[in-house]
Amino acid sequence: MTKPSTSESSDDGGVPPQSTHRLRATGGIALVVLASLLVPVSILGLWTRNQLLDTDRYVQTVSPLATDPAVQASVTDRVTEALYGSVDVEAKVGEALPDRGQFLAAPISLGVENLIRQIVDRIVHSEQFAKLWVEANRVAHSKLVDVLENSSDRKGAVTVDLSGVAQTASSKLNELGINIFPTSTSTSGKSAELEVFQSDQLAQVQSAVRLFDSVATVLPWFTIALLVAAVFVFANHRRGVAAAFGGLLAGALLTIAAFAIARWFYLGALPTGSSTATATTVFDTLTRFVRGSTRVVAAVGFVGLLATLLAGPSRPAVALRRGVSGALGRAGDEAAGHGVALGAFGTFVAEYVVAIRVAIVAVVVLVLVIQDKPSAGTVLWAAGLTLLALAVLQVLARIGAAGAASDADTDAGTDASSDADASSDAAGSTTS
Repeated sequence: MTKPSTSESSDDGGVPPQSTHRLRATGGIALVVLASLLVPVSILGLWTRNQLLDTDRYVQTVSPLATDPAVQASVTDRVTEALYGSVDVEAKVGEALPDRGQFLAAPISLGVENLIRQIVDRIVHSEQFAKLWVEANRVAHSKLVDVLENSSDRKGAVTVDLSGVAQTASSKLNELGINIFPTSTSTSGKSAELEVFQSDQLAQVQSAVRLFDSVATVLPWFTIALLVAAVFVFANHRRGVAAAFGGLLAGALLTIAAFAIARWFYLGALPTGSSTATATTVFDTLTRFVRGSTRVVAAVGFVGLLATLLAGPSRPAVALRRGVSGALGRAGDEAAGHGVALGAFGTFVAEYVVAIRVAIVAVVVLVLVIQDKPSAGTVLWAAGLTLLALAVLQVLARIGAAGAASDADTDAGTDASSDADASSDAAGSTTS
C-alpha cells in the first residue's frame, strides 16, 4: 500500500492546516493588540467629549470641590488677596489717623486683612458659596472649552472667577462699617480668580483633544469591532474570546497607568507658588469619572477572561469544574435524601436548566448595561452573585432530577403491581 504524502495538501495548491492556524492566530493577536492600544484612546475620547465639553457634566464633576478643605483654603486666600489688594488699606487708615497715631496704620491694616479673611472663610464654608461655586464654574467651563479649542488668549491656563465671593465679602465689610472696598472687583487691579489648570504642556494636548472629540463616538465601537473580529479570526474561537477579554483588560490597565503618569507630570509641572494640595484635589476630582469607568472596563475584562479560562479544556479548569459540580451534586442528593421535594417546579428546573442558566447571565448583563454609572465593584459583585445563582440552580436541578427519577420508579412499580394483579386474576379465571 502506498503511504500518503505529507505534502499532499500543498501539491493540491492548498495551505496546510497548521499553517492556516498559525496565520489566523497571528492575525487574531494583531487585532487584539491594536484594540488594546485603542482602548485608552477610546476612553479618553469619550471622557473629553462627554465630560470636558459638556457643561452639565463638568459642573457635576467640580461641584464636590466646593466642600474640599484644600480648595476652600485656596479660595479664601485668593479672595482675601484680591479684596485686600484692591485698596491701599494702610494709606486709607493713615488718612483717618492723626500724625501722632500714624504708627498704628500698619497693625490696623493687618487687623483689617485678618477680618477680611475671617469673613471670606465663613462665606466659603456656607451653602451660599456652593451656589456661587457652581455658577462660577459654569462660566469657567466656557473658558475651558476655549483653551481646549486653542482660542483663549492665555494658553495653558483655566481659571474660575471668584468675583462673586469677593463682592459678598465686601458687602459684609460694608455692613460692619468698613466701606473702603469696592462692591465690584472689576475696576480693581487684583483679579479674584482661582487657577484650576496652569501647565505649559496643556497646549500640546489641545490638538489631541480636538482629534479625540472628532472620533470619540466612532472609536469605541471600532475598538469593540476589532475584538469581535479577533474572536472569529482565531481558529479556536474560545481562545479568541479569551484573547479579546485579555486585550480589554490590558487596555484598561494601560489607561490606569497613563492617568497615574499624567498626574505625576501635571503636579511636577506646577508653577512656583501653586498649591499642590489644591492641584491634586482638582486633578483627582476632574478625572474621577473617567478613572471609575476605566476600572469598570478592567473589571469586565478580568471577569470575562477568568470565565473563559475556567470554561476551557485545561486540566486545572476541568478539575475545578468537576470538583464544584460533584460538590453541588452531592448537596442536591443529600437534600433529596432528606425528603426535600420540589414537585413540578423541580422537574421544570431539571428539564430546562441550560436555558435558565442563559437567562440568568442575560439578566445580569442587561442590568449592568442599563445602569447609569456602574462601578468596578458592581461588576465584581454581579459576577459573584451570578456564580451563586448558578450554584443554587445546579442544586435545585439535581433535587428536581432526583424527584423525577423517584416518581418514575414509583410509577414503574405501580404498573408492575397492576400487571401482576391482572395476571393473577387471569390465572384464577382459567382454573375455575
